[in-house]
Amino acid sequence: MTETKESAWSAGLQLLGRLESAGHTAFLVGGCVRDRLLGRPLRDVDIATSARPEQVMELFASAIPTGLKHGTVTVREGGRLFEVTTYRREGKYTDSRRPDDVWFVGSIEEDLARRDFTINAIAFGSDGRLVDPFGGADDLRRGVIRTVGDPSERFGEDALRLLRGVRFAAEFGFDFAPDTWDGLLAQRAKLRHIAMERVGAELDKMAAGHDPERAFRLLAESGLLRYAREPLPACATPAEPQADSGERSVRGLADPDLRWAALLLRWGADEAEAEELFRTLRLGVRRGARVAAVVGLDRMLAADGGELPDLRARWISAVLRFGRAAAEDWLALAAVTAGRQLPPDVAGLARSWLDGMAAASVAELAVRGDEIVRATGRKPGPWVAATLRQLLSDVALGTLPNERPALLVAAETMACDGDGSFYSKE
Repeated sequence: MTETKESAWSAGLQLLGRLESAGHTAFLVGGCVRDRLLGRPLRDVDIATSARPEQVMELFASAIPTGLKHGTVTVREGGRLFEVTTYRREGKYTDSRRPDDVWFVGSIEEDLARRDFTINAIAFGSDGRLVDPFGGADDLRRGVIRTVGDPSERFGEDALRLLRGVRFAAEFGFDFAPDTWDGLLAQRAKLRHIAMERVGAELDKMAAGHDPERAFRLLAESGLLRYAREPLPACATPAEPQADSGERSVRGLADPDLRWAALLLRWGADEAEAEELFRTLRLGVRRGARVAAVVGLDRMLAADGGELPDLRARWISAVLRFGRAAAEDWLALAAVTAGRQLPPDVAGLARSWLDGMAAASVAELAVRGDEIVRATGRKPGPWVAATLRQLLSDVALGTLPNERPALLVAAETMACDGDGSFYSKE
């Protein structure tokens, strides 16, 4: 265990000691216990206790009342935040997301009984004792995702558990218990109750997780995403899981957005579908634009012949259209994972082609539009932007130096028709 993991765990145990010294019972619970048993890095360290929220607030001066309705208080200790929640039992989930009522109870066993999966229903006491009434530790050893109690009831209570189950299975390399998988399928229509922001957050975690390919295969096998509140692009909701094509895993990519780009390319998505997916999942306009640019650049490179049969010219044209940043992203992606891209030797050349481009945007040209207007003596108009684009293309291809005098001379010999086509004045 790393020092950070040990220190977080130790700090949590110290909080248990303070609660117990005040006459309460308390345990570390949930994901931190699961991850500790698996030897994985700890994220949040959560605590369940018999103490009522107001008692926790009195005991810890740094406590923040973050969820008093549900018995949760956040305690700041040693620069860390710990969620401390009173043992509770939950009522019906009318909206398939949150319990209508919460009752405080007196034992950790009752509290664990309300949780989603057995691997998350394990508690650890300050004396080193595991409280594991549902066999979660055994399921961790066997690599099984199993609900606490009836699967259909558990998934029906909180439909976000449908996605969480898939994420856990992919992250830990576990298999679903047969009845748990059947319960997931039986309740998948309840996903319509979950806000798209929450769906997007879960899918984003899957894309950034240990095994994104398996996560999205399980989603395809279950058909879950076809029941989302808002329709997703067809590429993300295939009727059948995509067959293993032998392509290298996207796990070699550290950047989550590049993982998304690689996955979308593997699914056959285009630029518009990439933007639509990020917009629907509320993953951010800027992130969506970045991923869509990489996808669009790749699609342009993969296009057959057309007006740009020369690969170098096609690459430069793609860079001019999607930008230098998208080209750098594409090169990073191409170095790690295979997709519908150029052959490796040509991809290697693309780096030298990019480095050799004297300009990749109009802003990088050594001349401005107002300078062209003065040099040509023409009135400003749309022709200026068209002239700058043509100069940029010539500079990027290397047929014209990115030098002000040369660019002004070239601009003076150009004229642009109303439809944007060029002809020589000579």
